[in-house]
Amino acid sequence: MADKAWKNRVLTPVQSLLSLALFAEAALVLGLAAFPALKLVFWARALPLKGDLHVLALGVAMAAAYFVFGIALVALLPIARWVTFAQGTPVGSFSYLSWEGWRWASFNALTLFLRFSFVNWIRLTPFLPVYHKLMGMKVGARVQINTAVVADQNLISIGDDTVIGGDVTLVAHVAERGRLYAAPVVIGRQVTVGLMAVIFPGCVIGDGAIIAAGSVLSKGSKVGPGEIWAGVPARRVGRRPGFRR
Repeated sequence: MADKAWKNRVLTPVQSLLSLALFAEAALVLGLAAFPALKLVFWARALPLKGDLHVLALGVAMAAAYFVFGIALVALLPIARWVTFAQGTPVGSFSYLSWEGWRWASFNALTLFLRFSFVNWIRLTPFLPVYHKLMGMKVGARVQINTAVVADQNLISIGDDTVIGGDVTLVAHVAERGRLYAAPVVIGRQVTVGLMAVIFPGCVIGDGAIIAAGSVLSKGSKVGPGEIWAGVPARRVGRRPGFRR
């Protein structure tokens, strides 16, 4: 009971204060990204047009401003991670109330800013791999990423010609018994990760492997080259026909 009372007195207020700090950070970063977008709208507003033509110009400018905002956010967020001293998720096991916990939370909050405002427009485009590279991910050539659910980019590497399918969950951290645990995720080249699969920390996926749709690859799983894994939790179910390293 005493432990619970201490948590109520300390942890909840601390969490509330950190949430307010996060809101302030979001307002600043999102506001900076919105600056060029608003300039575009103000420019359209000042055009010497009349009636419906002016309304049309404003409508187009407002729609274009949203995309300007999104691209500006892609450029700003990697800078913000250095300004906030949260360059990436640290490796290891650590408490939420620690410097490592702050780095994890602050770093991943930046990606959530993009995830909840714009990322679906750049899935399967070159912009998303570039963004993840700027956030510390090692991304090979011709990689396709069709998911918004990515965290801990500094601990993730993806090889050439790999496909990360729609709505895959790709994270390098888990919560365990009140602590956070983070470990690198290594995905080889020519790998296919199917629709809505889940990849947990410490996983190593060999070249040419296939992770079936909806599979959950448990923490620390090692998938050999050319292997096919499926299920919850995922297990080896076969080999990829004709694959050679």
